[in-house]
Amino acid sequence: MSPGEAFTERYLNVMFATLRDATPEQIQEELEHCRNINRKPVRVPRYFRPHFYETAFDAENGFHLQVFSTKPYPNNDGVILYFHGGACIYQPVFFHWRFVHDLAIRTHYQVVMPIYPKYPEYHCVDNMAVLLDFYEHYIMTMNIKRMVLMGDSFGGNVALSMAQEIAHRGWLPVNDLVVLSPCVDNAFTHRDRMVALQPLDRMIELERIETIMGGWRGELPAKHPWVSPLFGDLACFPDHTMIIYGSDEILKCDAELLTEAMKAIGRPIIAHEYQGMFHTFPMFPVKEGFKALKEITKLVLS
Repeated sequence: MSPGEAFTERYLNVMFATLRDATPEQIQEELEHCRNINRKPVRVPRYFRPHFYETAFDAENGFHLQVFSTKPYPNNDGVILYFHGGACIYQPVFFHWRFVHDLAIRTHYQVVMPIYPKYPEYHCVDNMAVLLDFYEHYIMTMNIKRMVLMGDSFGGNVALSMAQEIAHRGWLPVNDLVVLSPCVDNAFTHRDRMVALQPLDRMIELERIETIMGGWRGELPAKHPWVSPLFGDLACFPDHTMIIYGSDEILKCDAELLTEAMKAIGRPIIAHEYQGMFHTFPMFPVKEGFKALKEITKLVLS
């Protein structure tokens, strides 16, 4: 086992054991803790501070959006708009910064990561209002020749929903769409399949996610495209659409549903399932994660 794999193993054991077994009362305590934490500004981990700079965007609904970007490379006008994961309640962790930094180094694209509104302070409609405003009045003012949308876990959900809205509005087109272990069906129409995979999943507990996502969607129906992009317009996704996921996670079901739905309407999708891998494994310093990052880089630079 490499040092990176050993570190990842310890992290998974320490960070996710208590979350998987949380009671309803503990989930509510966790949500209130997140509410308080998310009211504070996000700070870049010390190791990555030289590689990011911070700007801000004030949305029309009054939300102050922190925006973190890697430094642009000379003579490269490609941009990756990255939506970090975290079950719609957590801010980015060390591994998000590591992954975004690696993306920039390998692709020579500038990576932009907005710190979007989180539950329980905000809901899905608040988040989409902020991010659509941000895309129209911040991203589209940049000199971009190639646009990539990317996200992991809940951030993958956001990336898919944003890709649909961007296409419908005729805005700056998305050239590449890459999602890592995304949640795409928060109506949980395939719940039985997820329950069968639950013993393998080391990070996500289904009932906990159902509780959080049920609150996040607010008054929107569970099959609204902003909540469950699987039920939106999949035909508008770019020809370069990629999904990466592990065999040992409950969101494998979501990945398979999206892949099947895309193929059913004749749209191309590149689907990579990694055997024995856990949720959002490309974030972590394991050999399969490095392999996945190479696949992403290949797509973006093709």
